[in-house]
Amino acid sequence: MTASRFIPRATFSYDRVINWFPGHMAKGLRVISERLNAVDLVVEVRDARIPLSSVNPNFERVVGRKPRLIVYNKYDLADPSTKQPVTRALKQHNTPVLFTSCQNDQHVRSILRYAASLADPIPQLNLMVVGMPNVGKSSLLNALRRVGVGKGKAAATGNQPGVTRSVVGTVKVLEHPAIYLIDTPGVMVPHISDPVRSLRVALTGGIRDHLADEQVMADYLLYELNRRHAHEVYTSYFGLSEPTNDIHVLLEAVARRIGAVVKGGELDLTMASKFLLKQYRQGKLGRFTLDDIEPDTLQAFFDKTQTPNLNQVSSRRQEKKLAKIARRKEERQKRQHKD
Repeated sequence: MTASRFIPRATFSYDRVINWFPGHMAKGLRVISERLNAVDLVVEVRDARIPLSSVNPNFERVVGRKPRLIVYNKYDLADPSTKQPVTRALKQHNTPVLFTSCQNDQHVRSILRYAASLADPIPQLNLMVVGMPNVGKSSLLNALRRVGVGKGKAAATGNQPGVTRSVVGTVKVLEHPAIYLIDTPGVMVPHISDPVRSLRVALTGGIRDHLADEQVMADYLLYELNRRHAHEVYTSYFGLSEPTNDIHVLLEAVARRIGAVVKGGELDLTMASKFLLKQYRQGKLGRFTLDDIEPDTLQAFFDKTQTPNLNQVSSRRQEKKLAKIARRKEERQKRQHKD
């Protein structure tokens, strides 16, 4: 079968919901709620490859009307056409949004500039980073610290979700104005009702691989590549003469390419699946967005989540801080007068 005559699968059949909500996530959600009073801006990090599937409705409930900036991270791995429709859809809800890659200093500075714009007249700003597992929260914190104050890693990072398991201490990410940031553990949705959505989250690394079955994820990746007519990516990369809908055909080619064999000389399809997933996650198979980003789909989704208007730091919060500063200044003047 030639590539021109190849017909990809019209649908992907999958009925198993993958749920992963360990105890530290429930605790993390509680601590996030408890510490919100001391926070001026919530930076909610999402994965640009799954702009809808990486939204956790629990943050809508916990964060409420606290000022929030949505950061779609890993934009360097997503389809470049993702940015415009998602930004337009969120602007209808007056929700500020930025698309970033932690390796791009200009992207990182845009977050610092946005936060700094809220600092006047508040001399110190406290930020809290929240998001689902493995969307790059800790990597973003380290990038903000590197660009903002020229210092190294402050938070552990990893390729598997669940590296940050507790709310860590406050880290300075900018000197003038003084901006401090709190990292938090990734919090998964307790129950994902849509099986394919859970598979998208797993494919992008948001759920531990052994819970999702690597071969199933590889099959879904094959489906997505074929659906986008991107089969040349894997046929040329792994030496296939023609595209295929059969994941075993692809995995056998991958196994031969990387020399993945088990005892007895059989091809190791699990190792081949892991290799294929790694190539996708590192962007070596191209930039792909897995969620539907048609305007109607985006509008319906964001209308349902009812993202609140979070454009400005609340005047009440500003007034409290200014009053506190005024009291301290008055106390200093009194002490100086006594001296």
